[in-house]
Amino acid sequence: MNADLIRSVSFTLTGGFLVFLALTVVRDNLANRLNRVTGAMLFFAGLGPLSLALGIVVSQSAEASLGFRDSTLFNLQYVWEFFFPFLVLFSMIFPEDRFKDFQRTRLPYLLFMPAVLHLLLMLFYGQLAGLLGSLKIDPDAGGFSRIILVPMQHLFSLILLVISFIRTYHTTIFGWLSVAYVLIAIYCMESGRRLVTNPRLLTQTRIVFRGMWSGLGIFVLSFAGNLILPDLFTEGVTSAMLVFASAIGVGMIVYATVRYQFLDVRLRFRQSFVYTITSALLVGIYIVLVMQSKSLLQPIFGAQTEIVSYALIILILLCFQPINSGMDTFIRSVFMRTRTDHQSAIERFSRQVISLFDPLKLRQIIEETLKTSLLVERVYFVLYDDEIEEYAILRSDDFSRRVAIDRDDLLLRGINMLESPTYLHSLADYMEDSKLAGMLKEHDVRLILPMKDAEHMLGFLALSGKVAGYKYSGDDFNLLGVLSNQMVTALTNARLYVESLERARLQEEVSMARQIQLDLLPSHPPALDTVAISVHSTPSRTVGGDFYDFIPIDDRRLGIVIADASGKGMPAALMIAQIQAIIHSEVNNGSRIATMFGNMNEQLAAATSPEKYVTIFYGELDIVRGELAYCNGGHNYPILARADGQIELLKVGGPLVGALPQMEYTSSSIRMESDDVLFMFTDGLSEAMDEDEQEYGENRIREWVSSRRDDCAQGIMDYILEDVRNFDPIFPPRDDTTVISMKLNNKVRFDG
Repeated sequence: MNADLIRSVSFTLTGGFLVFLALTVVRDNLANRLNRVTGAMLFFAGLGPLSLALGIVVSQSAEASLGFRDSTLFNLQYVWEFFFPFLVLFSMIFPEDRFKDFQRTRLPYLLFMPAVLHLLLMLFYGQLAGLLGSLKIDPDAGGFSRIILVPMQHLFSLILLVISFIRTYHTTIFGWLSVAYVLIAIYCMESGRRLVTNPRLLTQTRIVFRGMWSGLGIFVLSFAGNLILPDLFTEGVTSAMLVFASAIGVGMIVYATVRYQFLDVRLRFRQSFVYTITSALLVGIYIVLVMQSKSLLQPIFGAQTEIVSYALIILILLCFQPINSGMDTFIRSVFMRTRTDHQSAIERFSRQVISLFDPLKLRQIIEETLKTSLLVERVYFVLYDDEIEEYAILRSDDFSRRVAIDRDDLLLRGINMLESPTYLHSLADYMEDSKLAGMLKEHDVRLILPMKDAEHMLGFLALSGKVAGYKYSGDDFNLLGVLSNQMVTALTNARLYVESLERARLQEEVSMARQIQLDLLPSHPPALDTVAISVHSTPSRTVGGDFYDFIPIDDRRLGIVIADASGKGMPAALMIAQIQAIIHSEVNNGSRIATMFGNMNEQLAAATSPEKYVTIFYGELDIVRGELAYCNGGHNYPILARADGQIELLKVGGPLVGALPQMEYTSSSIRMESDDVLFMFTDGLSEAMDEDEQEYGENRIREWVSSRRDDCAQGIMDYILEDVRNFDPIFPPRDDTTVISMKLNNKVRFDG
């Protein structure tokens, strides 16, 4: 093969491949603007090498080459210069389509004017020069000719001069103009690349830009070199550089398309494209081996060459299929390992979320999957918020804070009726006066993806358009439908996991609170010579609202507290802790009992709501004289059972504590004698109910205390508690139950 043949074959293959790729890309998705512009750019780029190949072929024939450079066929080669305006258009729509909001849609057509003028000039220069030179006016003529035609003749002569100049130096003029197009395209690409945030698009952009910049750089170098150093950059060298530039640019575009889904083409196309190329290469190698086998084997086998050649052909034929399969596997591992098809996206998403319970991480994976697999530009999450019991748009780059959605918003009702991905504009009937619709439109939301379980809508995803002008296809909707179901499962699992963690955390806090409360309560009643005291307390929950305490005041007096806070659980326990602190403070300050209750009421009323209160009985027992000064703040009346069987109820005091401010409290005192029993309890004991919902009742307690007054304090308490448990066997009890049983020692005689 000579050099011209190699060059012509190279140009033909390069140009043919470009045209083939252009037609294939456009055919696969004609509706996509990026595909159309890229296809046109590749098509006109392919005409350049093809015209060079044609020129080389024609030059081989002296007859054919005669007058060829002035022929219309030769001048049609300049059609390839349309590549440059399409290059600028490409740089304006990739990676970000900056023409989509362009008001003057026809303005970009001006980019093609230089190429059109150059082509017309080369095709019709002769006719145009003849037309402009046909106007011949006698300079001595007068009248109309002198006024109108003579200036026109000068104008035509000037135009012809300019056109002739351009015609003479058209290669240089339009060559520099092409370089200007390249510089503009590079600037637009760089400015567009700064707008890219999508990770998949960033990868595409990086690969495509590397290929195009390399190709364009070589083109500029060959053009400038031919002008500055024509001896070094001969026609053969520049032609080879153009082929090399085309190969790099196209190769990178093909690589980005096949492996990273640069253009909006289907996986089937990309696979078949790769298989076609590899099969063509393999068949070409096979044909070369068959054709050259005899000449290669002749020196070795001599007369037996033909037989060996046939054997070699059969061997090559047998090896064709395994080698082809091996090449397919290799190509698949190189080009298809990113698995950008939808099935692979589903598999990958399933593996990622199957054991993921972190809601934030789950959102990140969902967003990443949609952006990388479908090239969605922005994803907004709208989920039901248990805290505010409303749907809310979660925080994102476009929403600095969580935005709650009115449950009566009409669009929200419309979305709740969806079962599959739906375009937002399809919900136009639900957008009137909808604040949600306004926000979604403001952020250019195109698609709504509902996420619903069997009974409820967990929320929905609001998706913007796809990057680079890609449109949602039917396959995209199928993928979104499957992903939606998996998202619902993953979100539900994550929600349940978070709830279980929250329950565990609350249980731990409750256990700690219970321990703190137990530490506040006396570990055992005080052991006194004059008074026997027994205590029992069972909370209905881990943390109860009942409270009791014994506070040594001095050598003779003992403070006794029994209280019941409103409500149950942690709120009641916190109030009890507050009451204990107040009582201890008042006792240490030496406050009178009525004053103590007044101060306690004011502090609680100021710190809590009216529905938060406490019933409390406080008494100070003189353990030597047997006197008990007390105040009853709305608590169950303690029962004083005299030794002779009489019953007295300790009622003096005031209303329950903490409900209302400025309440008045009074105190009173009694004198206890030997064998008198003082029985204090909370309403958990008196309000115990049997299976017929009949209360145990305070009268029954009084009767048992009176009848069992000869027993010890512990015995009286145990008897009543056992009787209550038989009456209401539910355990733990329905309400906190606390009992203090006291009995004066009859072996001690009080003075006075």
